[in-house]
Amino acid sequence: MKRTKYSILLLFVFTTILSCDKLDELTEFDVTDGFSTTVNINLSEVSNEPQLFSESSTIALSSNQDIQDNLDLIQDIRINSLTYEISNYNAEQDSMIMLTEASLSFANSNISVNDINLQQADNDNTLFSISDSELLNSIGNILENTPTIEAMVSGTISGSPVSFNVIINVNLTATIDVL
Repeated sequence: MKRTKYSILLLFVFTTILSCDKLDELTEFDVTDGFSTTVNINLSEVSNEPQLFSESSTIALSSNQDIQDNLDLIQDIRINSLTYEISNYNAEQDSMIMLTEASLSFANSNISVNDINLQQADNDNTLFSISDSELLNSIGNILENTPTIEAMVSGTISGSPVSFNVIINVNLTATIDVL
C-alpha cells in the first residue's frame, strides 16, 4: 500500500512537471519579420585620395505592432538573416570607386566587410550576407533588451565625389512569452 501511494505521488509530480512545460509552450508565440534601414553615404568633396567615412541609421523593432505591444515579454530573438546591398551609386563617369577597410557595426558587434567595387555591386544588385552565427546571436541578445539598434557603416572610399546607399536587412524571429 505504501508503495502504491509513493508511486501515485511520484506519477503526480512527473505529470505536473511535464504539464508545466507544455503549458509554458502554449503561452509562447513567435513573431517573424524583416526590418530594413538605409545608410546614406555622400562624399561631395572632389578628391583622388582615399577618404574615411562613418554613417549610421537605426533599426527599430517597434515598427512591428506585435513586437511593440509585447516589448517587455520578449524571451528570445533569433536573427534568421542579415544582409546588405549597395544602391543608388553615383560618381563621375569612368571612375572605379572602391570601398575598402569597411565594417558594419551593431552596438558592440563589429563585422568586417570585404572590399567592394561600388558601381559593380550596385549594377549587379549584389546581396551580401553575414553568416557568422556568433555575431548574429550577439545582435539578437542586444535586441532582446532594447527595441532599437544603431547600424553603422564605416570604411575608406578610394576617391570622390561619390554617393551611395547601404541597405541593411535583418530578418528575425522574436519569441514572446505572455505568462
